Amino acid sequence: MKMFKNMLPALAIAASALAVNAAQGPLFEVSRVNIRRVSDNALSVTFSLDTRDIRPGNDREVVFTPVIRAVGSTDSLELPTVRIAGRNRYYAYERDGEIDPDNSAGIYRSGSGVMVDYSREIQWQPWMTQSKIVVREEVANCCDPAQPKATTPVARLDFTVEPFTPPFSYVALTGDEAVEMTAEGSAFIDFVVNRTEIKPSYRRNVREIAKIIESIDRVKNDPDATITRVTIKGYASPEGPYSNNVRLAMGRTASLKEYVRSHYHFAPEIMSTDYEPEDWEGLRRWVEKCTLPDRDGILSIIDSDMEPDPKDAEIKRRYPREYKLILDSVYPALRHSDYTVKYRIRTYIDIEELKRVFASTPERLRPVDFSRIADTFTLGSPEYDEVMLKAVEIHPLDPQANVNAASIAMRRDDLDAAARYLDRAGDSPEAIYTRGVLAARRGDDDSARFYLDLAAKGGLEQASQQLGILNEMRSRPTVTYLITPSEK
Repeated sequence: MKMFKNMLPALAIAASALAVNAAQGPLFEVSRVNIRRVSDNALSVTFSLDTRDIRPGNDREVVFTPVIRAVGSTDSLELPTVRIAGRNRYYAYERDGEIDPDNSAGIYRSGSGVMVDYSREIQWQPWMTQSKIVVREEVANCCDPAQPKATTPVARLDFTVEPFTPPFSYVALTGDEAVEMTAEGSAFIDFVVNRTEIKPSYRRNVREIAKIIESIDRVKNDPDATITRVTIKGYASPEGPYSNNVRLAMGRTASLKEYVRSHYHFAPEIMSTDYEPEDWEGLRRWVEKCTLPDRDGILSIIDSDMEPDPKDAEIKRRYPREYKLILDSVYPALRHSDYTVKYRIRTYIDIEELKRVFASTPERLRPVDFSRIADTFTLGSPEYDEVMLKAVEIHPLDPQANVNAASIAMRRDDLDAAARYLDRAGDSPEAIYTRGVLAARRGDDDSARFYLDLAAKGGLEQASQQLGILNEMRSRPTVTYLITPSEK
């Protein structure tokens, strides 16, 4: 790189946006100074030095040395010098071969009337974040040590980046739909071969029917619950003709439904049924987890496009030993009735009752209920956080609950958890604002600015205020010039 160039005054470099027009020290007259970070790893220092009025004498020279000095430590860095030499001193340098065609040594003859364009790009060091640039001026001759003349402050550098930490956003949870819950299980009701009538005392039916009754009783006897739907789905195993299995699955499911309905005197619309003539999915799950040597072959038949009856026959034909095991040990478990009891939880009004339910069965609370409980605690207190984090645990898809959980996670410096919550926070202005807060916490000003601007356009005043604060913080000058403008 050419560090110095001889330029006629009329061809002096154009001023930059940060440039200062002109400045003067005891012997130092400079214009168009510009100091800036050109990248994360480099600092650029440029200025134009007017040599016309510098006349050190024939045998002497004036030496200008830019120096970067740390603020608060002893770190410093001297940049290449500029020498303005008298007539005899200049010719001495010339005879010694120190002046090359590019004048990389930075030696100029006094009285030549040149404007020196000084440009140096240096490697950035962390200590330069807060530093100052001065120009040391010395007078020297051929024989004696250089004599200090003056030190001219040029600029103060402050590249510290003040963290931007916008306040967190907490929103009221408004979801007020009644809580719907489900109790479910499986019962293995035995039927007489080829029959569909239920015999409650037949074989293990007393125990299996009791499973269904107990599940329904548990809900029916709960004063806070109202049963809204009871569903029974019957399954048959794959052995036997498919058409007969359809008949058995339909008939047995209908019989079980009627037994339960008459036991409780449910209105007909509360009960519903479904059936699966042959539970091939259940068989596949068992085979997939088993250790049979021909497991893969059996799975390939199950997954084939064959009709049910040929499929069962093919397993029996190709793998008779395994089929016997499946017939005796697996097929009986595939003859089952799955039941689901859906019920609605009543709305709780009293705040103390809400707190009792929160302590015992928080899954019965609506989002708005969690918000009412949280409002009785100080925002940001451990109790407040506990309530809001439980809200998002119970209602993981509620956007408002996820906004609050993200803010709590950021307050605890768990930014990854905050990001996961924000994935489910939706696109409300508050959610977008909170994404901006997360970006700011990660030091990503560009993304923070984007989200804050978007939230502000969505009508969130807090976002507009914080965007203004961010822009003001980042517009602070990083270089303050300390030299006084010259009239020349």
